[in-house]
Order: sequence, then structure tokens, then C-alpha cells
Amino acid sequence: MEIAQWTKGSETHPAFKSETATRNDQALRKRRLAMSFTSYLVSFTVVLLFCYHGLVPLTVAKQYLLFSVMINSLIWALIHFDINLKLHDPSMTALQITLSQWPALWLMFFLEAGQARAIFLLMIAVPLLYGILALNVRQFIWVSILFFTQYCVLHLALWQLRPEVLVTSVELVQLFVFAIVLAQVALIGGFISGLRGKLRVRNRELQSAMERIQELVNIDELTGIYNRRRIVQALSDESNRCRRIPGAFSLGIMDVDHFKQVNDTYGHQAGDEILRELAKAVVADLRAIDSFGRYGGEEFLMVLPQTTLAGARIKSERLCKTIAALRFNGLPAEFSISVSIGVAEPHVDESTDDTLARADRALYTAKDNGRNCVICCDASPLDAVHRGPVSAI
Repeated sequence: MEIAQWTKGSETHPAFKSETATRNDQALRKRRLAMSFTSYLVSFTVVLLFCYHGLVPLTVAKQYLLFSVMINSLIWALIHFDINLKLHDPSMTALQITLSQWPALWLMFFLEAGQARAIFLLMIAVPLLYGILALNVRQFIWVSILFFTQYCVLHLALWQLRPEVLVTSVELVQLFVFAIVLAQVALIGGFISGLRGKLRVRNRELQSAMERIQELVNIDELTGIYNRRRIVQALSDESNRCRRIPGAFSLGIMDVDHFKQVNDTYGHQAGDEILRELAKAVVADLRAIDSFGRYGGEEFLMVLPQTTLAGARIKSERLCKTIAALRFNGLPAEFSISVSIGVAEPHVDESTDDTLARADRALYTAKDNGRNCVICCDASPLDAVHRGPVSAI
């Protein structure tokens, strides 16, 4: 149910919500990228430690840092210019994980000691953990296969260009263990990611349920407008606002004339349809700041902010004409309804209950004066506008 059915002042444009959600998602992706870059910097401290012990030239360490900055700058640009939104996975999780291995593989090519490569092998497995944020089991497996393939390419390059730094038995054991670790990370990471996905679904369902509960608390189920509790609260809120910031506002109680006869003649289903169509017509005619709700049975309450008694009377007269012009499916073409409206403007230091009571008295005066009219409380008889009897009822 659209919130616009409750009160015209609460509408939110769907496009605006979509744009806001997109901006929030992009900001979150940049924060995750910052976390990723922090991991690069942690790895770089290990690279500096290698340099300190003479395991790798300082030039290679600089290249590692430059490589890392270039990769993260590329990802940041894709996010900043919204290019990532055109991709199947806007978070580019698999891409970031795959690219993160390249600086490490470049460094490992220049390490002389096999033990040093084994140490750094632990570091390049860490980016796989980021896959828990987005990848399912299948995606984890594909990324792990790509990881292992790139590591094998490194070894082929070493066999071709630097065979003297390799110890065959050790390298084969490392390859085997690396494959086992990747497989376990893929399965466990994919399982955890799946649990997170289910949790997101449950959270959305809970949010939907909470919104539905909120609707049931505030909305009249039959007409889709405010129920008695919520419209009285809207009246109280407007009254309190005017006490803080003095200004005019009025209220009106509307009652459908001879509604019992309608139910007796055409049935309760026809009566329900009449109430729904009346509510829809009134909501369409009111301003965005106005509130309208079902006060009870066939009675409705209007809260009209920034409206004097004279303005409320004009608006109520217009509504009488609008309602009299309504026609209803399944009922005779000549059938029409009318309403009586009692209008009141709060006096200084008057309670909300007292204002409601005066509007209610004005409503009964309208009924006593022949119905199908508007009566303003404490006004002269000239302020009652008669529309004439409704012959169809």
C-alpha cells in the first residue's frame, strides 16, 4: 500500500529513493576499497622486511607499491565514475581479488629463497577472504582456480628464466598445499557468503513485516487512509505545532448522509465501495500538507494546516460538490451520495477535544438543517451552504 494513501504529504519519489540507494552503495564500495588498500600496505611492510634482509632489491619493492597503487586507483575510478554500475557485479569482488595477486606474483618472481616465496604465499591468500562479502560457492571456486592458475604461470616463468632458485620437491609440495588451501577457502567462504545472503533475505522480510505492521497500526483497512487512531494523532500533532508556532489551522468532520439506507438498499459491499471511492476522491482533492482519515463508520476527519475557518468552509464546499458528482460501479447511473460537514477552527488555549466537540456539534447542525451542507461552528446561519436533498436515497 502506497503511503500516499495515508496522507498526501508523505509521498517519496521512487527515483529519488533509487538514486539515494545507489549513492550509498557506491560509498560503501569505496570504503571497502580503502580496507583493501590497507591490506596492500600491510603486505608492503613484509616486502620492506624482505628488502631489509636482502631477499629482494629495493627497486622491486617500489614496483610492488606502484603496482598496488595503480590497481586500487583503477578500481576507485571505476566506482567514482559509476562505470562499475554497468557490470554484472558492481562491487567487482572477483576482479579485485584476482588483480590483488598480481603485485604479489611480481614480487615472488624476484625472491631468491623458496622459503621467502612460501611466506608470501600466505599473504596472497588473504584477499580471498573478501569474497565472503559477495561470492557464492561457484564464484569462489572459479576465483580459486584462477588464483592457482596464475601461481602456476609464475612457476613456469621461474622454470624458464630463473631455474636456479627452484627446489623441485619443495615447489611441488607448495603447489599441492596451496591447491588444498584454496579449495577449503572456496568451500568455507562460499558457505559463509551463502549464510550472509540468507540473512539479508531474512532482514528484508523482517523490514517488510515491520512496514506492514506499521500500516496496520495507522491505516484503515477498508479505505486505505488514516484510521481513527492515526488521524487523531495527526490532529494532536498539528495542534501542538500551532501552540509552538502560532498559526491557523482548521478541522472538519464529514458524515455520509443516509448511509444506513444505502447499506439496507444496496448491501454492505456497495456501502464499502462507496466509502473507498469517497476516500480516494477526497485524498485526490486535498493538499499535500492536509491529513484525512476515517473517524468511525461513515464519518471522516480532515485536518487542514494553515487554513482559516473561511478557507476550510470553501474547501469543504468543494468536496461536497466532488462527492455529489461521484458515480459507482454496480449502482444505478442516477445514484449519488451527499455528505454533511462540520468545520471548526481552534480557539486560543482550547483543547483538541473541545475543538472536536465544536466540529461535531456543527456536523449535527448540518444534519438538522437538511444535510448535504457545510456548517462552520460559531458562524451565522448564512455560512451554511445547502445543496438540496438527494432524491436517489
